Amino acid sequence: MLRNLSRLGALALSLALAGQASAQTLKIGIVGPLSGPSAVYGTETLEGARFALEAAQASGALGSYKIELIPDDSAGNPGRAAQATARMIASDDVLMVIGGSTSAETQAMIEVTRPAEVFQFSPLAQATNLTQQGNKWFARLSQTADAFAGNAAIWAIERHKAKSVYMLVRNDNYGQSLAEAFGREIEAKGIKVAGRVAYEPAAKDFKPILSTMGQANPDFVAILGLYTDTGLIVKQMGELGIKVPTYANTSPAIPQFIEIAGPASDGAYGALYYFAGSIDTAAGKKFVADWNAKFKRDPSQYEGMGYDTMLVLVEAVKKASAAGKVTRESIRDAFFKIADLPVASGNVSILPNGDVKRPLPFVQLKDGKLKLDFLLDK
Repeated sequence: MLRNLSRLGALALSLALAGQASAQTLKIGIVGPLSGPSAVYGTETLEGARFALEAAQASGALGSYKIELIPDDSAGNPGRAAQATARMIASDDVLMVIGGSTSAETQAMIEVTRPAEVFQFSPLAQATNLTQQGNKWFARLSQTADAFAGNAAIWAIERHKAKSVYMLVRNDNYGQSLAEAFGREIEAKGIKVAGRVAYEPAAKDFKPILSTMGQANPDFVAILGLYTDTGLIVKQMGELGIKVPTYANTSPAIPQFIEIAGPASDGAYGALYYFAGSIDTAAGKKFVADWNAKFKRDPSQYEGMGYDTMLVLVEAVKKASAAGKVTRESIRDAFFKIADLPVASGNVSILPNGDVKRPLPFVQLKDGKLKLDFLLDK
């Protein structure tokens, strides 16, 4: 009898200790467009994050912690993104929030996370001013519009010998941010700006401005907008018989761009957040191999960014845990200690102002497939 009680006591003690050692759940909000015209940004980022999280938790990389992702659909609407973020903080008591995808929804979320002192990490938002607000509760994985477009201008000049550039610019904060950086580098290099025209995001008929552009006879065109309007512009360039080397921002990697632009999309250049196969490292190769093993295809740029977002988060959890306890403040501090972390898109460092240092791939769409044109890694 005493022996049985002793065994029961030992069992109870071991169960109690096991309970104490069981994984502590860290709730992480993730906000982005899961529906609507910009859904590709949110759905693919979420898929990549889930893929990385599944592998991290299976490998025990998180130690005594477990991450629970709590997604919400912004539909690309800044107001909805802010509401979702506020709800996650108040009701779900999230440790931090991933998002948004667009710059507008990211800024709306910042208006919630900053006063609440909840760290926010954006996978895709590019507007340069997002990291110029003295906000210690925000960082991002994407390069700024200044870095993205400025480097694109240098690439156009040095790689493709552009002498006369015509800029078609989406008339919103995102497009204008890209245009300022692109135009500044073009002019600094002494290259002629043959024209710069802003178009409204809801525009459908671009032929009048394209006819004017054709008369300027540029040898390079830069379309600084989203894939929806960029696709229409490229399509109508084809209909007008305008054949000029064209930089289409991130659009060439998006299947919907090809559907909208049709055959005219062939030959378009772009700069991507991530391009599968462009990173010749162990981490880069492993991601592509693992993704292909499960999905029988290469990952998209947004799936790659979602994957890397989660790898950075996992590393931050490990750093915060090693320093003591994982809290909203310690996870923030840990993100800013990320330096030369090997992930799918290359080595990543989070800079003191919340910006990032990592490689930037340039691609060309040829015969329906992307090929690497140049990898900028500096």
